[in-house]
Amino acid sequence: MPKPEPQACRMVYLSEKPPAEAPEMLAGEQELLTVQRMHELTGVSKQVIRKEIAEGRLPGCKIGRRLFVPKHLFVEYATGGVAHE
Repeated sequence: MPKPEPQACRMVYLSEKPPAEAPEMLAGEQELLTVQRMHELTGVSKQVIRKEIAEGRLPGCKIGRRLFVPKHLFVEYATGGVAHE
């Protein structure tokens, strides 16, 4: 079975920051999180994380062969924030 490809995603700039009132979660982490790092932080399987990205529920982008999610969007997703298109 072929791996699911991530859906098209809007361009996300590293300068985008969460609202000032948002908690500063994962302050020591890189701005772009890998699937492996999200797995380590949450315990959620890498397959589930990839599926969430591929189905558009977790906003992510592919750079080369690796999937990344901007840290602030991951925090928003993980804490039940607003859904992204």
